Amino acid sequence: MPAVEILGFILAGLSAALVVLAIVLIVRIARADRGIPRVREGDTLPPAAGLLSIVIPAHNEARVIEESVRGLRRQTRRNFEAIYVLDRCTDRTAELLRAAAEGDPRIRIVENGSCPDDWAGKCNACRIGAGFATGEWLLFTDADCRFQPDMLDAMVAIAEARGTALLSAVGRLTFKHGFERVLQPVAGAVLFRIFPIDKANRTERRWPFANGQFLLFRREAYLAYGGHELVKDALLEDLAFAWRIHALGGKLGVVDASRRMEVAMYDSARAMRSGWTRIFIESCGRNPARLVFAGIELLIASVLLPLAAAGAIAVGVVGAFRGMEHAVLVAASGCVALASGFALVALLHQRQRAPLAGSVLHPLAAAVVAAWLFDGARMLVKRVPVRWGGREYILTPR
Repeated sequence: MPAVEILGFILAGLSAALVVLAIVLIVRIARADRGIPRVREGDTLPPAAGLLSIVIPAHNEARVIEESVRGLRRQTRRNFEAIYVLDRCTDRTAELLRAAAEGDPRIRIVENGSCPDDWAGKCNACRIGAGFATGEWLLFTDADCRFQPDMLDAMVAIAEARGTALLSAVGRLTFKHGFERVLQPVAGAVLFRIFPIDKANRTERRWPFANGQFLLFRREAYLAYGGHELVKDALLEDLAFAWRIHALGGKLGVVDASRRMEVAMYDSARAMRSGWTRIFIESCGRNPARLVFAGIELLIASVLLPLAAAGAIAVGVVGAFRGMEHAVLVAASGCVALASGFALVALLHQRQRAPLAGSVLHPLAAAVVAAWLFDGARMLVKRVPVRWGGREYILTPR
């Protein structure tokens, strides 16, 4: 058998693998979507009483702080207090915040200039903010989160109805910049591959998950579990809270709030790389092997198999002109594989409400995100500091 035919069959086999993978993942995603409650469910529930205390830690958030305040002041829920903790800010955050909050007695500004060595900066700022909170409900959110007016009412109603100790929400990431449109859907897909959020709502065989952009506690539960002292050194306090509260028997929940909550995480490609690398390090439990495995898995699924499918088309077309047996079958396998792969990528973008145009560069984006995963493993092994919120953290591999 000529070498080109052998190559054709190999590429056709890899193409078939891509088809199978795409079908399995599409079915998995469809099933997962049915297991994730939507925030709109809260619209039909009785309003939850009690004061809602909102704690927003902010380190150099001049870019987003005004919109954060505007989003809170637009809420249909009027019974809340907002506590902004300005954590070691060196930009215009304080000035812009005071102007945006002027005349609203519900908004309180607390300035913090230090952080204990054994605390992560965000956790310390949240701890400080919680100390000023007086509400029956405690919401920890980020300054870069933008809420639709009915977001808070619906989420508190869901928490009341479900009896959760911790209720979290997953919003929509912004796709304003080109690097966001291309890279963020892939990074988000990797995170949800590690933590399938539908499993966080199971009653059995639960896989705990929470999103630090929206952590809603009952006050008594927050205090009973030890508050942020429980996760004081975590660089992803959301996952740390989820796992530890789950281990202690607390009830968790995650809601899809992608139509009422938008998050502008990064304003530059460099900040995105640094931020997602930190997220991946913590999501993989600071385990270099898990990071490497996730990177290899991503490269195989999103780069190697699509390239093999494209190769099958090329070999099939060339082989057809040279009289190669089964040339049409080889080319067809590649076409079906690429169509299946694109359907999967389109679904991943649709699920994250990301522009479909970014999917054209999916293999390139996957290679970049895989490089972030590998770099996270390198940083752990080489003890390279993780930079976040104006501080550096040297993490120990596990």
